[in-house]
Amino acid sequence: MKYMGSKRTMLKNGLGKLLLSESEHFDRFVDLFTGAGFVACYVAENTKVPVMAVDLQAYSTVLAQAILGRTKQSNSIDIIKKWIGTAISLRNKDPLWEKVEAHARAVRKTKKWVLDARKLCGTESKIGPIWNAYGGHYFSPAQALTFDYLLADLPKEKNRRNLCLAACISAASECVASPGHTAQPFQPTKSAISFILDAWQRDAIVYCKKNLIDLASRHAQITGKVITGDALNAVDKLNSKDLVFIDPPYSSVQYSRFYHVLETMARGYQKISVEGVGRYIPIKDRPQSQFSNTSQAKAALKSLIRKLAAKECTVIFTFPSGEASNGLSGDYIRQIAGEFYKVEDYTTINGKFSTLGGNNEGRDARKTSSELILLMMPKSE
Repeated sequence: MKYMGSKRTMLKNGLGKLLLSESEHFDRFVDLFTGAGFVACYVAENTKVPVMAVDLQAYSTVLAQAILGRTKQSNSIDIIKKWIGTAISLRNKDPLWEKVEAHARAVRKTKKWVLDARKLCGTESKIGPIWNAYGGHYFSPAQALTFDYLLADLPKEKNRRNLCLAACISAASECVASPGHTAQPFQPTKSAISFILDAWQRDAIVYCKKNLIDLASRHAQITGKVITGDALNAVDKLNSKDLVFIDPPYSSVQYSRFYHVLETMARGYQKISVEGVGRYIPIKDRPQSQFSNTSQAKAALKSLIRKLAAKECTVIFTFPSGEASNGLSGDYIRQIAGEFYKVEDYTTINGKFSTLGGNNEGRDARKTSSELILLMMPKSE
């Protein structure tokens, strides 16, 4: 799963050790901004502490639930046979599939080839939203129709259904023809056509199987819980026996703009209307966070920390040390945290972080930065 601000590297460079050592002293671990679920799943897989994962976006909680909802491995061979096998069979019988294969045999690496794909995907399909909304843009016709059939044929049993949906979302993030996220698809210019070809030649079935096998082999030690909702509201459910992890947005652009394609998959829309080059669903239908609004981010952060302190929760807080585009910074976080908590600078980790929209031409896609890890303990201790 490709995700901006991913904590995978940090988990290997000090954060993982801190999470495991601190978690054993608490009754529950709570990740209030779950994102791709790396932190929540890491704790769930490596400790006997139940985990609660919270995020505004449904695709995030689907990914987390794939691990937190199970305490044993799933039979991926059986799932592949029943789910993916059936989806392939149904897809291959669709009259559109013959046209898809004809397009795939046409001369590639041309603007016309991409525009023909968009025209083909303009043909109405009643299977699902991916073909008409994203085919010829983020996905090839073959990928788009395949994802629609995979999503239409998800298992009915809750855990299996979530596992398969998570595999679909992860596969889509790896196949998508866009620079690291789904804010904008590559356009068929001379410089970008090779990137489209590279993405479109990835077999959605192969990537879905790969992710399914990986996810099915993993599970929590103790069944956890996921909440699709606002972090500020979730705090009402917490208490002094919770260890809370906070890694809030660092962009002034809503994260729902970067992951709207994955969100469409997660929410199970049958049909959607899209607009603009990014193929966005209407903004009123996309989750909006106060933490990504420059006029609200500082107040929202202060309110969150105040509420957590009132609940006497211990907090592990990570954030880029410099100033982010939403107005938050390492210095501001230290200042606000110090008003309500005893704060210990656990460590600072250097790494590369997404600039959220850079394309390595006018602006770098990633830049070197450093990330703070703060351990915040209730002053009553």
